Amino acid sequence: MKITLLPLMGAFHLRYPNYNAVSVRDLVASSKPDAVLTTAMEQKFFNRPDWQDTPELALPLTIVPWASHHRIPFHAVPVASPDPKAPQDFRKYISSFPNLNARLMEIDTVVRGIKELLESPLTLVRIQEEVLPLFAKHQDELKRAFGDGPVTGWLGKRSKLAAEYILTLGAKRVTVLSSAEQLPALDSAIGDRAEKFYFENTQPSEEARERSLLDFAMQINVPEPCNVIRKLRELNVPEARYHEANLLFANGHLIEALELLETVSHGDFSQPYFLPGYLLARLGQLRDLTNNRNDAKRAYRGVLALDFAPFEAREVANNGLSEAFSLTKPS
Repeated sequence: MKITLLPLMGAFHLRYPNYNAVSVRDLVASSKPDAVLTTAMEQKFFNRPDWQDTPELALPLTIVPWASHHRIPFHAVPVASPDPKAPQDFRKYISSFPNLNARLMEIDTVVRGIKELLESPLTLVRIQEEVLPLFAKHQDELKRAFGDGPVTGWLGKRSKLAAEYILTLGAKRVTVLSSAEQLPALDSAIGDRAEKFYFENTQPSEEARERSLLDFAMQINVPEPCNVIRKLRELNVPEARYHEANLLFANGHLIEALELLETVSHGDFSQPYFLPGYLLARLGQLRDLTNNRNDAKRAYRGVLALDFAPFEAREVANNGLSEAFSLTKPS
């Protein structure tokens, strides 16, 4: 069996032009897998549309759609912690023991280095060579000091179970996507029982470069917004129009933003997965700001009628139905 291991970086994919969600999908595709697996969630979550609210945004944005389109089996490995709150509870408990707490704080100094690294524009190679070793060091020191139990969320035990599942899958080429924090433990659990493959840096595809622009525009508070809007207008996709409208709105062009979203809302804006909810929620707000309350409510109800809308979009819709959106807050 040949296993390709790829780290998932959660929302940090939005910050990494050279390792965004499309970059991950391109790497998965180039690995030519017979099956794709993730340890980021359990299989049961895929039975509900709201699985797409996962913090590992690369899965719903690119990986799962790609696997589905190419009819490649996608598996979620069952490695959930029996008590997700155990690490936090352990830390609260141990705070009553000064010596043990001091040791825990000493071990956690590694985490500060990880946080600093994550804020820089990382490539896959830097993640593999700099980030993953720090996660591995932190986990190893925790296990040596406190055992593979509540403080680690039983990561060692869960990784062994995941490794056994992967190794007995019966596929010749498997690509595994795991959070960067969990990947070192999984790598160790697989050991030398399979041939493992790690990618070097690759040149981004044109779609990956476009994804980088869309991710950058998503921040809204961008430098030189006019330049970003100009670049967005070169992309013929509904998501680009949504970000363009957001930038227009953020820079005082309310009517232009509204007209743009009104136009987009009359076409197909079903992709990517988060766009329908976000676009209709923003459309409702813009209609409220132009005193079009009835149409604003229709947009908010549209959000809530979707099979899936991100939590933030549903929150905007519920608030908008209760009270008209306003830029001024009551004193």
